[in-house]
Amino acid sequence: MKILRLLMMPFSWLYGCITAVRNVLYDSGILKSHSYPVPVICIGNLNTGGTGKTPHTEMLLRLLHDKKAAVVSRGYGRKSKGVIEVALNDSALTVGDEPLQMKYRFPDKTFVVAEKRAEGIDYVLKKYPQTEVILLDDAYQHRSVKPGLTILLTQYDDLYIHDFVLPAGNLREFRSGARRADIIIITKCPGVINPEEKKKILTKISLHAPVFFSALQYQSAISLNGNDKIEISSLKNYEILLITGIASAEKIKDFIRSESKDFRSIEFNDHHVYCEKDFSLIRSKFSTFASENRVILVTEKDAVKLNDNLFKENIKDLPFYFLPVTAELIENKEKFNIRVKEYVGKNKSDS
Repeated sequence: MKILRLLMMPFSWLYGCITAVRNVLYDSGILKSHSYPVPVICIGNLNTGGTGKTPHTEMLLRLLHDKKAAVVSRGYGRKSKGVIEVALNDSALTVGDEPLQMKYRFPDKTFVVAEKRAEGIDYVLKKYPQTEVILLDDAYQHRSVKPGLTILLTQYDDLYIHDFVLPAGNLREFRSGARRADIIIITKCPGVINPEEKKKILTKISLHAPVFFSALQYQSAISLNGNDKIEISSLKNYEILLITGIASAEKIKDFIRSESKDFRSIEFNDHHVYCEKDFSLIRSKFSTFASENRVILVTEKDAVKLNDNLFKENIKDLPFYFLPVTAELIENKEKFNIRVKEYVGKNKSDS
């Protein structure tokens, strides 16, 4: 692996230099960034995924619950093109799994998918002129829009400071791109962080921006075939088949492993599109459990795809449950909240 990484380094430097030149062109004003009369918050990362952007976007929506908020994202995995407003009866194939997941959680908020974020924002402001704040999901490298507040996410056990630019590593640009961040959040942390480890991270990662730490919190599993729930404390009574189609499944696998009496998993690629063959595999693996107390757990992101009418026959006779997850700051939550609310309040449009 180390040899392969060394062989890829020249290509990484080339890729990194191209993105660096692009950033310089935007920073110097040669390439134009669009500014808007409403607060725009960007949530993103330097690497190719798995830092928890969706739970943190939802965290901001909860914080700004009293605002007319809209979320603009690309809608990865969708088969459509152009600007589309997300509706509750949409398919993940049309609008993307993550925007649809967020729409289910926040049905009163506006969600728009667009390859070009500026076109998505233009749509929002034209149709909903009273919008008070716009969140850009996964838009750290989309320099054509100039956010007023930029939040950079990096995973606790996969910090960007230890990574390399593609293809030798997983970074989309050089580590120096972190300087554009106004806030940095270390995501997917353990519930308790060793003070020495925290000090070490802050020494390495803290630039000009305040650094916060967050953890994922799993909630009661909810049935895809009804309103039944399984409390987290009751998972120990079940044999569990975990199905994931996300960028990084290690955290949820570790969690289920610690909570269940027997655990097996099937991992698909991020934004996986389910088909009949997948259900044959799921049924086959699920049948290997001996106990009657057995369930199939999926992520919330996968649940929005499995809930599609196409799969009703495949899931109706199987105990499918999804496991909701939220992101919560471990400490200094009030400081973070004040920073975000002050930005939104001071930059509110008068129109």
